[in-house]
Amino acid sequence: MLFLASVALKYPNEIVDTPIVICEADRIIIKIKTSISNPSHIYVDGRENDLECVSRNQNKIEVLHDKCGMVNEKTEEPTGSIRRLCIFVQLHPLFVTESDRSYCAQCVYMDSHVMKDIESTLDISEAPPLQLSPQFDAPVMPKCNYSIRKEGKDGPPVQYASIGDSVFHVWSCDGDHNGILVQNCHVEDGQGNKILIIDQNGCGIDHYVMDTPVYNGEQSIAYQETHVFKFAQRTVTRFICQIKICMKGDDCKKLSVN
Repeated sequence: MLFLASVALKYPNEIVDTPIVICEADRIIIKIKTSISNPSHIYVDGRENDLECVSRNQNKIEVLHDKCGMVNEKTEEPTGSIRRLCIFVQLHPLFVTESDRSYCAQCVYMDSHVMKDIESTLDISEAPPLQLSPQFDAPVMPKCNYSIRKEGKDGPPVQYASIGDSVFHVWSCDGDHNGILVQNCHVEDGQGNKILIIDQNGCGIDHYVMDTPVYNGEQSIAYQETHVFKFAQRTVTRFICQIKICMKGDDCKKLSVN
């Protein structure tokens, strides 16, 4: 009697790092780093048959503004716009494999360099597209970050959680002379529904959901502990906040949360 054994082999090429998002004046560029060779296909989600929205055998994709279904959301405070798109990276030339990934990226273009919109996404479900960190077009602005962490404000970032888990929302901006005020924070369900949880003065609206952020002595870092919650019948919760930048000293004292 002859027994045949087989082993399922994983496609050898894989994505080895977080994609790089470059915000140009007229386009968004997303670069992919792989272990062996360039991806076979990179295309905008849902536009795989549109040659304008597909990159083949290259390590990047460039998408012009207002093409390929790129979302353009106008902002008032600060005045500017947020452009978003999602891509899919296919490594195998013919098939979608377990090594393939999808990513959502956004660029923030500001007319006024006073505040920044930044967001962090917490997935309470199976893995959806990875939300890449927001990118800003103004190199003179401080680099700001919004992360959700576990085990304390200095703990590891978390992307997946269960209802009731304790997590820490952390906001920060670099620069020795800058302070921040976290304001106008909304929680969204990805379907157009959103609720304000921190007002324009930086105060928490419902302390059962999120209390007023706590600031360090330099006012360059803010954080607040919350317990994971979600919208009914929704598995992805997105947090979007504005950060107001101030110069340390009297300018920042005007922004202090009472």
